[in-house]
Amino acid sequence: MVIEVAHYTSSGVVLDGNGNVLLIHHRNHGRWLCPGGEIEADEDPLAGAAREVREETGIDVEPIGAPNFEHPSLRSVLPPFAVLDMMVTDRRLGYHRHISFVYVFRPVSGDLTPQLAEVSDAAWVPIDQVSTLEVPDDLPALVTAAAGWAAARV
Repeated sequence: MVIEVAHYTSSGVVLDGNGNVLLIHHRNHGRWLCPGGEIEADEDPLAGAAREVREETGIDVEPIGAPNFEHPSLRSVLPPFAVLDMMVTDRRLGYHRHISFVYVFRPVSGDLTPQLAEVSDAAWVPIDQVSTLEVPDDLPALVTAAAGWAAARV
């Protein structure tokens, strides 16, 4: 049985360079996640991830990494750190296929201010403490892998 993609999302693993990752406690999902959400029609996945981080946390970010190919006749978009294809359940769509583009960022400005409409809290969490929170099973491994990847590019 083929299940069509319900939506595409982007999220950001935001690393502060001091061993912490920025997480949000999502009201609808009831657990800690990396900031993220649906990609809007007029944006690429990278822009969507940066927008979602800013909207949900008040933090402006810049991506870690560079496009793999650039040419003056086109606009290159930074490839994501990971593309996750998963089946999820939520109140609005029920059980559905979800594809998420994950980018790794560093903070550049802003004050940590959770957007209380969707987010009940936002916090800088030590990477080695992510697994102690109520998080998706894959999040500690994703954050650890992203931190290792980012360290090799700084």
